[in-house]
Amino acid sequence: MKRLYLFIVLLFVCSLSFCQKKMTATEDYILQYRNIALENERDYGIPASITLAQGIIESGSGRSALAKESNNHFGIKCHSSWTGKKTYKDDDKKNDCFRVYDNAEESFSDHSLFLSKNKRYNSLFSLDKNDYKSWAKGLKECGYATNPNYANLLIDIIELYELDIVNTDSFYLIADNTRVEEKPVVEKEKEQSPTPPVKEEKREVEKKKGLFERMFGNTEWWKRRHETEQERKRREMDEKIQKMIDEQDVHRNDFEVSFE
Repeated sequence: MKRLYLFIVLLFVCSLSFCQKKMTATEDYILQYRNIALENERDYGIPASITLAQGIIESGSGRSALAKESNNHFGIKCHSSWTGKKTYKDDDKKNDCFRVYDNAEESFSDHSLFLSKNKRYNSLFSLDKNDYKSWAKGLKECGYATNPNYANLLIDIIELYELDIVNTDSFYLIADNTRVEEKPVVEKEKEQSPTPPVKEEKREVEKKKGLFERMFGNTEWWKRRHETEQERKRREMDEKIQKMIDEQDVHRNDFEVSFE
């Protein structure tokens, strides 16, 4: 009897990890860098929603080789003004030169400086920071990226993850289909995100599950069977971004970093 009781307890404890809803890589990325994007918005006037969406696309939500090995989250190339560390890889040209940073924060700051100090992007700063569609289209028109669908992809990501709310007085983290209100970040302070509350309807769903489903409900087949339409779209977007990065990283395995 004791063995049976111990087995049930251990099974219950182990099931806790299965029952937790796992966020996608993109949701994790938003959670990790949202405060940095807001700080750069205050300092440089670039919408945090645009910064986050660009980082998601350019770094594959932090999964690209350029982001992981060089902390370059925005695909910024060296250009003649760059005097820092460099890395070379095939892109628009063979052995294109890209910037290397010591950490992700430097990459975000340099991205803001790159846009605000470059005359090519002057027209963007006359736009309303809440007008993310015009910012997205303007970036493409100014030549930030060669992808013809770049503006639409930025807009899709901002709307799917509701990043446009980042630019309002209250910031909301959208995760696990719940909305948690957060106060605007105080300068140089980073607040911890509160634990998202469990919605009443989700409690009802849990009650209807069988014992096995309650204990092992986080298996892939169960998640996809019960995911909401928004969760499905976010998962598919995350997979699309991963595929884009995999294709771009085909020639990135032989990084040659220059410390000139």
